[in-house]
Amino acid sequence: MRALIYPEYGRLEVGEWPEPQAGAGEVLIEVAACGICGSELGSFAANSKRRTPPLVMGHEFAGRIAALGEGVSGLAVGQRVMVNALVHCGGCTLCRRGLTHLCRNRQVFGMNRQGAFAERVAVPAHVVYPLPDSVSPLQGSLVEPLGNGVHVMELVRGNDLETALVCGAGTIGLFCMQAARAAGAQRIAVTDTNDHRLGIAREIGADVTWNARRDDIVAAALAWTEGEGVSLAIDAVGAPESRRDSIRATRPGGDIVWIGLHENEATLTTYDIVLPEKRVIGSYGANDADLRRAIQLFAEGKIALDPWVQTFPLAEGDRVFLQMLRQELPAIKAVLVP
Repeated sequence: MRALIYPEYGRLEVGEWPEPQAGAGEVLIEVAACGICGSELGSFAANSKRRTPPLVMGHEFAGRIAALGEGVSGLAVGQRVMVNALVHCGGCTLCRRGLTHLCRNRQVFGMNRQGAFAERVAVPAHVVYPLPDSVSPLQGSLVEPLGNGVHVMELVRGNDLETALVCGAGTIGLFCMQAARAAGAQRIAVTDTNDHRLGIAREIGADVTWNARRDDIVAAALAWTEGEGVSLAIDAVGAPESRRDSIRATRPGGDIVWIGLHENEATLTTYDIVLPEKRVIGSYGANDADLRRAIQLFAEGKIALDPWVQTFPLAEGDRVFLQMLRQELPAIKAVLVP
């Protein structure tokens, strides 16, 4: 079958890859759409050991069931589905607590399993989610990253959501912004260093945007909230500066969620957290309830993908991947279609 192959560090090519088979407890998916994730772009650019070639990447995907493996029930050939990127074991202590997205033995498509930049992929049946007719294959492929935004909002249940700040207008930032609005956020500010992305954020729902290269984000947030600080700050960048801004722009007693992982280090002033009793929460992935809620949000028409998501043929995947790395495309999100 045809696939976008990562044959060695620093190189991508479209070529032939062995045909997958559905083993016991698995289903074979005919891929309809697969998004290019920022983590894949970053891993490729850095020759990261997290994704070791030869490999087919791709973990944000939807398609149709082409075959059922032995012992699979409750699913049918021809059914339209999306697939959770994280394969949990179901038996570890975290899985038994319901924290399947934090499974100690988790596998990730396109890292330690064949990914979906391909015509077909075999997946465990327990990570497959049927899609309603009202959700398109493109939307289905983006349930997983939207689920990340839904998960952020689940972590801050109880926050009044009077004001929210989202640092970063990439894919995760824009989905966090829309998930926050769907959860009841009254006013939302978005920051980025790219004016094109900020324009898109305003077009799809941000009340105000600030450019982090030109604007003092903390001062702007305080002025916007009449000196209070925001109720919720979400850092979808993960740089030391955005982490610092997310803390200092938040009001006493407010919530800060870090979902971005651009850099590992952060310089913190603990007085900024302890004395005003702010809560800093890490967020990773999406659990079962988050994914089901993300599907529902798409079905209800509450999530905008235009004009920031663009589809491309899988056959052009190597070119598109490199153009995304060099930021040569107007799209914020690229999705490959076999």
